[in-house]
Amino acid sequence: MNELNFRTLDLNLLRVFDEVMAERNLTRAAHNLALSQPAVSHALRRLREALGDDLVRRAGYGVEPTPLALQLWPAVREALQRLRESLAPGAFDPARAQDTFVLAMADATASKIAPGLVAILDR
Repeated sequence: MNELNFRTLDLNLLRVFDEVMAERNLTRAAHNLALSQPAVSHALRRLREALGDDLVRRAGYGVEPTPLALQLWPAVREALQRLRESLAPGAFDPARAQDTFVLAMADATASKIAPGLVAILDR
């Protein structure tokens, strides 16, 4: 794939490719992606055209990857996993939290809830 194709490639197609490769079945992949089966088929067609390879072929009740698909999948899967990890929030540990929060409220409201809130935050 040359640089010009990569710049115009819809990266969402790689999510579809990853799920199809994991499931080896378009219907299950569609379900996991919350897409219709025709939408997954269309996305695969677009990726096939971009890469110039069939990527998967029908086999029994599912699909079988081509040699190029088998070669590409580990790198695609790893890249998507790294993106998920960098975009997903980490676990929140209140004991280690260094965040600053600003609460804005009317004085009357603050006088009613602030004492209880401070006690909770101290715990």
